[in-house]
Amino acid sequence: MSVPLAVNYPAPIPVGHLVEVTEYQDVRPEKERHGFDMAEAFRHPVLLDVDTGIRYMNHVHVSVGPNGGNSFQPKGYPLTPRQNLPVSRVWRGRVLACALVSVEGLSTQHTTLDLDPLPPA
Repeated sequence: MSVPLAVNYPAPIPVGHLVEVTEYQDVRPEKERHGFDMAEAFRHPVLLDVDTGIRYMNHVHVSVGPNGGNSFQPKGYPLTPRQNLPVSRVWRGRVLACALVSVEGLSTQHTTLDLDPLPPA
């Protein structure tokens, strides 16, 4: 059975590629788990295209605070997520379908993947 996965960043991973999905824990205290939480790492899994070695991330995985980049001056983000992000789960799946959608007004793209999960190793 396939698993749909949506992320709020572009991740054009070709059909047939093996993807490693890293999901993060919500470490906020229970009493603070309300309101806007889309700037939290647990909302956005990190995707690693195992076949190409390309890692796809949201800026919350690599920096603390607001997005520090702009369209004129690239920010030298790290190649891997911050080490202090507690991992909830890591799993792998094969890409069955991939779609990128341009989100007008946000000047970005969102990605929807359909993954065929692999059994744990």
